Amino acid sequence: DAAAASSAAAAADDDDSARTNDAEDDDAKDDDFDDGDGDGDKDKDDVVPADASPDDLLLRASNHKEDGNFHFKSQNFESAARSYRKGVNLLKKLNNANSGDEQVKGLLVSLQTNLSMVCYRQKKHRMSRDVASKALKVDPKNVKALYRRAVASRAMGDHESARDDLRSALKVEPNNAPVKKELASVKKILDEQKKKEKARLQKAFSKRGGGSLLYSDKEEEEKRRLKEKQEKKRLEAEEKEKRKKVWEDECVRRMASDPPEDPISFDDWDKERKKKEKEEEKARDKAKKE
Repeated sequence: DAAAASSAAAAADDDDSARTNDAEDDDAKDDDFDDGDGDGDKDKDDVVPADASPDDLLLRASNHKEDGNFHFKSQNFESAARSYRKGVNLLKKLNNANSGDEQVKGLLVSLQTNLSMVCYRQKKHRMSRDVASKALKVDPKNVKALYRRAVASRAMGDHESARDDLRSALKVEPNNAPVKKELASVKKILDEQKKKEKARLQKAFSKRGGGSLLYSDKEEEEKRRLKEKQEKKRLEAEEKEKRKKVWEDECVRRMASDPPEDPISFDDWDKERKKKEKEEEKARDKAKKE
């Protein structure tokens, strides 16, 4: 019956996750393959009356799904794909602009994810990914569609996209075992790629004299700091000379005053200057606040 066929297809789908490592994409075969919209599989038996009711369309689409499950179980992938696409084509009429009810959307997504699985088994990985993407347009959080697209992306070498889809699937179903297993495999591949890239860069860096470059950079940094320190000392010395000239003028003024004022050392004069500047600064700040 329909439930048994559906269970068989689901079981085959779960087993599919173990077959991704050695799969090779065959994009050349995708050129003549329908993309899951179902427009490429019309024959005399597919003629639907113009006045067919929604219930009739649903029933026909459901029958096509059962046929597809039967063919899939028999490993007849071409016939399975044809049946699934016929069902998709019928339901398009009921889901214009994604306006169908939950029953329509549920069956449509189920047909598309099954079709994605068949495409993957036929090594049409790009088509498998695209059909799963169509299912996600109907139901963006559908775990099976996310999983199907991830598996196809992995087979195409797009491990980052596969990882992102699997993470999204786990947000919906954190305990989904096939998704967790696939994500672990994808992460392992990405980690290995990072290690290889790191080793490659280290090797290239070493060949180009990376060690001497590091030493050279450190030496340049020390030179820069020393130059900044010397420049700071030079500016401080210039400022001190300017202050000494002001102090000398102050000494002359004191000696020429009537009566003469006591002489003052440069250090004492400089302390008084700094003290006076601080008091003036405080006065300015206070005036601003008022």
